[in-house]
Amino acid sequence: MIPLLFISTQSLGQIEVELYFKDGCDNSLRVLEYEIVNLNKPSEHYESINSKVILPGRGQYLISSSCTKGDKVSTFDLTLEVKDFHFFVDTLSIPRIKFTTDTVLHSQNWNYFNCDRLCDGEEIDFYPNGEKRLDGEFKQGKPIRLLEYRSDGTKERAIWYTVGYLEYERIEYFDKKGKLSAYATFRKDNNQTIKRVYNSKGVLLNREVVDQN
Repeated sequence: MIPLLFISTQSLGQIEVELYFKDGCDNSLRVLEYEIVNLNKPSEHYESINSKVILPGRGQYLISSSCTKGDKVSTFDLTLEVKDFHFFVDTLSIPRIKFTTDTVLHSQNWNYFNCDRLCDGEEIDFYPNGEKRLDGEFKQGKPIRLLEYRSDGTKERAIWYTVGYLEYERIEYFDKKGKLSAYATFRKDNNQTIKRVYNSKGVLLNREVVDQN
């Protein structure tokens, strides 16, 4: 039997990772290239070659990949926690609800799809273990609100959008117990977006101005 995800000790504590993906829509096994970012050190990026990548050690990693079907390409993110130098894990499951664009270069056409169906109204996606992965509200493919969950069922992040655009209005962050830990608000002012970050009690922690030009 070929392991779906194999991690073995390399020199200097490095870890060789080989990833395959199971499509949540048709249960097919997909071989995809992907990029990994160290969540503890976001400046560290690693790209797979022939489904394999070498990581520097244990930690939490963000996996980004995409899959193409017909004239559409869908992107998705997954998290992987590497706890030890010797272990096997199950196949990583591709979400059913994905951000999707046309395959045409520089296409401005984008929507969220639940498999082959345009997202509209309330849409829910689940992890293979039955826990919620995503609970969203959409209008003809555009997100109004997205509530993301960890694989244990606890809330991770909630996002509110300006309807019809990929612009945030508010983001809420939750700790590992699912309790609100911080939130951010976004307000457009001419060609700038003002981002304010607060703790769970509403105390301002940071203010940032982003130029949209």
